[in-house]
Amino acid sequence: MKNIYFDICAIALFALTLWLCYSKRLVKGRAARFFVLFCVISLICAILDVWMEFTVNPLPITSEDVVLGTIISFTYKLLRNGCSALYIFYLFAITKTDFRARQVKWIIALSVPYAVLVITLLQNFFTHNVFIVTQETGYSRGPALYILYLIMLVYWLIGTGYCIYCKRYLAYRKWLALLSIYILTIISVLIQLLQESLMVEMFCTAIGLLMILALVMRPEETIDSTVKLSSYEAYVNDLRNITMTRQHFQIVVLNTINAVEVRTLIGDDKFNKYISFLGTEMEKVCAEKHIDAELFFERPASLYLITRDVNADLRDMLVAFQKIVKKSIHDINKSVQVDAKACIIRCPEDVDSFDEIINLGHQFIRLGAEDEDLYMASDLKKSADYDITIHIEEILHRAIAEGTLEMYYQPIYDVKTGRFRSAEALARIKDPIYGLVYPGVFIPAAEVSGLILIMGGVILEQVFKFISDYDLEKMGLSYIEINLSIAQCLQRDMSNNIKRLQKKYNVSPHQINFEITESLLGHLNTTLEKNVRDLFSMGFSFSLDDYGIGYSNIQRIRLLPLNIVKIDKSLVDDMFTDEGKAIIKNTVHMMQDINKKMVMEGVETAEAVDMCKEMSCDYIQGYYYSHPLPEQEFVDFINQWNEKK
Repeated sequence: MKNIYFDICAIALFALTLWLCYSKRLVKGRAARFFVLFCVISLICAILDVWMEFTVNPLPITSEDVVLGTIISFTYKLLRNGCSALYIFYLFAITKTDFRARQVKWIIALSVPYAVLVITLLQNFFTHNVFIVTQETGYSRGPALYILYLIMLVYWLIGTGYCIYCKRYLAYRKWLALLSIYILTIISVLIQLLQESLMVEMFCTAIGLLMILALVMRPEETIDSTVKLSSYEAYVNDLRNITMTRQHFQIVVLNTINAVEVRTLIGDDKFNKYISFLGTEMEKVCAEKHIDAELFFERPASLYLITRDVNADLRDMLVAFQKIVKKSIHDINKSVQVDAKACIIRCPEDVDSFDEIINLGHQFIRLGAEDEDLYMASDLKKSADYDITIHIEEILHRAIAEGTLEMYYQPIYDVKTGRFRSAEALARIKDPIYGLVYPGVFIPAAEVSGLILIMGGVILEQVFKFISDYDLEKMGLSYIEINLSIAQCLQRDMSNNIKRLQKKYNVSPHQINFEITESLLGHLNTTLEKNVRDLFSMGFSFSLDDYGIGYSNIQRIRLLPLNIVKIDKSLVDDMFTDEGKAIIKNTVHMMQDINKKMVMEGVETAEAVDMCKEMSCDYIQGYYYSHPLPEQEFVDFINQWNEKK
């Protein structure tokens, strides 16, 4: 009797691998399905191998065992060699090159050897030249058995060659794990040829599959544990491979814009279940529409769907799915409204670059009309801001590395003196490729990418240097206003960083007025408030910017050390209506009663200037007096104006 202990160990390892796949939900996607199928067939082969040994031993055996042994051996050889072909299909799937399985040359290369295998095994029933099972001798090999080894060698050569070719699509550890199956297989076959009693072939295969599970499939990389959907990292890897092979495919990006608010309202557990439910429902819709697609999830709430069915009607699929989105959140909480927008990208017709597809998936909402729920990439590409929006991260990194971030200054008019007594520092990026980029575009992108702290530091450095280089008092200016981001204000060492700049450039704190936005008050906490009070105690002053967009309450404004409140342009534009005029007038009086100065922002016409003066506001800022100006132009403008006064 042969040594069956290796096969018994193999059965345990295959069972463990399958259990890990199902317990970690590693069963979605074409690659995962091929992997699981390979494991199942290999497990059956290992069981058949052990069963065969108990069937043909001890000798002599019964006539029933002869029949059973023949069936077992036939099935084992059919399945075992089939695994060799199946593994190549797995390689296609894991590298996203399975379009090759539809090419004639690959159909021939993979089907012809298997057809020869089937014919060889079938003719064995008549010739017994592959193997034979008899009552007296049990199982015996025949000379034609080497045809099966030759077929396995053909698959081995094809698979090994393709695996080496696919190195470009894989990380080194993944590539090595995939190749290990072939290395282990050839070693085990050689051992069994030389020592027939050592049944190590299935054991080596089991070891190889465990390596693939640990290094290639990696549930922590491919599955998001919170929602049990394929992860964003898996999406990035798959997308990179698909674009490298120049395949035609379509992508749907579904982005829940108000995901943070929804999560706050319904709680983490319900939110995760909601996203998981949406993923399941989207897969059902795809199945109903006969769309072969793979679904991925990115936090906080973006779903990506990739299909290589270029003729699939994704618009129709999205219409059906969006009804499910609205109904499902309504079932959880009737007061919650989901704001979800989708974008359909055809590749390479609309976009053929991996980086551009990734960026478009994150930025498409900024390019489309606010009242639309579904965007087409082909339409978005017509936007004048498309190139800048899509390449904004590249622009940000270049601005930091090459110093293309520049400061502009917009004068602020003092109503009482008729002079410009201050100015707001505003950042601009002068990119060598995409030209002038405004803060409305790059500031939100910098916040998302985590570059806002670096950019904020560059802005502070440049403004402090400007104040040091020019005599503000001689120019008639009292201070320069600098905007602070949420990220800066939440830094524990923010006040120390600013104190360092003050000493470095010998700037008086009274020459700086920091602006914090009204939305920042929604993040008011101990760190932020401490930073504001520390800087105030050092002599710096503060303004509240964008007052009127929804976050402020008078108690917060009264308690924080704010000298100036800046009325948002949206309120200023509305002051020619009776309601708008009443709001502005009462706001000005209220702020004056609590000793706050008022700045009207976005003033563009003489009529608006007259209205602001009539309401007794303190300062006016806007295009009527001046656009933001580069450093030297600003200095010349201020000197000329104030000299006239």
